[in-house]
Amino acid sequence: MTALIAIRVLGPLVLMVSSLATHAAPGNKTMRVYNARMETLFIRLDVNRDGRLDASEVQGRRALSRRLKRQNHRPYLLLEDLRPQGSSPSGPRLKHHFSQADRDNNRRLDRREAKRIPWISRNFNALDRDRDGSVTLQELWNHQRSLAPRQRRP
Repeated sequence: MTALIAIRVLGPLVLMVSSLATHAAPGNKTMRVYNARMETLFIRLDVNRDGRLDASEVQGRRALSRRLKRQNHRPYLLLEDLRPQGSSPSGPRLKHHFSQADRDNNRRLDRREAKRIPWISRNFNALDRDRDGSVTLQELWNHQRSLAPRQRRP
């Protein structure tokens, strides 16, 4: 409830503080920037200021719509739902699916193994950056990072 009050009443102040925190300590800057951007987006999209994003508020935002569909028995997103659970937004999940598809445990997916993860199979040529006929977890993470919006310098 306190987060909801902070968003409603102190929205601009919260954004300013999270923006300052982003530039303060050198630690895990990428995640701090990501969290600040997600908070900003959440506040901007929360038109009715109820601290929740429902289907009408995330309309036209494919990633948020997909995340909303993943909520179990809940027709809205909370700010906590937009925060990553680990050190990378989907690292554990990607790693799990990758290891399940890697049948020969060589830490690479060939075309046959990639068929177990349809989006990797469909984009195999683009993901195989070094053209060695296989996709590594590092290549997937590099691809995922390349899709993130570029950071603007202050």
